[in-house]
Amino acid sequence: MEKNNNIKTKKRPLLIKLIAPVIVFVMLLAGVVYLGDRLHSLEDNLNYVPPALENMLVDSNSIHITSAQTVYVPIYSHVYSTGGSPQLLEVTLSIRNSDPEKSITLLSAQYYNSHGKKLQNYLKGQLTLGPLQATELLIEKQDARGGSGANFIIEWRSDKPVYEPVIEAIMIGNEKNGISFKSYGRPLMKRIN
Repeated sequence: MEKNNNIKTKKRPLLIKLIAPVIVFVMLLAGVVYLGDRLHSLEDNLNYVPPALENMLVDSNSIHITSAQTVYVPIYSHVYSTGGSPQLLEVTLSIRNSDPEKSITLLSAQYYNSHGKKLQNYLKGQLTLGPLQATELLIEKQDARGGSGANFIIEWRSDKPVYEPVIEAIMIGNEKNGISFKSYGRPLMKRIN
């Protein structure tokens, strides 16, 4: 009887040695299958979905067609960094006639400082921009008169209704750490025919 017990106890470790790897293999296989399904589900969620165009179509009422505007453009002749030290910026004001068929006439480009004081008119008379033509005005980095709250007021008109021009300012500083950003013009008044 003692011999039978020894045989049984010897068979148990052998049986455990054979079954344990099978159980581990089955568990690993189940984990791989589970993770594969999760990965497939994740890939399905990450697939490109084109935008719903019906939500993005431009309503003809939202296209800005006008024959005159006064446009406010924020300008920064400097910004503050490193604990309040001013970082001087060079400013390019870009005025672009976006109409492919009609001209616009720039009437004035008034530059104001942070306190609302007019510094100068950058246009000497009127300037006509033909279809898709652009012009730029430059405020050099050394010209810090405007301050961090400076702005331009741009006035333009056209004999016929046109697509409104794109007016934006690009500020660039490249001293210690390079910085660049832009601001967009905002119509204050417009005339619609």
